[in-house]
Amino acid sequence: MCFGTDNLSSKCVVCGKDFEQKQRGRIREYCSDTCKDFNKFKNALERTILKIDFQGIYSRQAKGDLFAMSNLIKIKKVI
Repeated sequence: MCFGTDNLSSKCVVCGKDFEQKQRGRIREYCSDTCKDFNKFKNALERTILKIDFQGIYSRQAKGDLFAMSNLIKIKKVI
């Protein structure tokens, strides 16, 4: 809970965006439902992958698919 604070700012644990905390209730970790869902699905995917016993070429295919998905993440150029 937030006590006696008028302006509590936080950084999203997924995307790094600054956001304002609400005055009451639980302290949020995410700036949006999209970031919250991303973290939920990422954790579920990790748990699922650990249960699969990939055989031969199929493990390489899975790694390739995951690498291709990782290329969807946009990276801003920092100069």
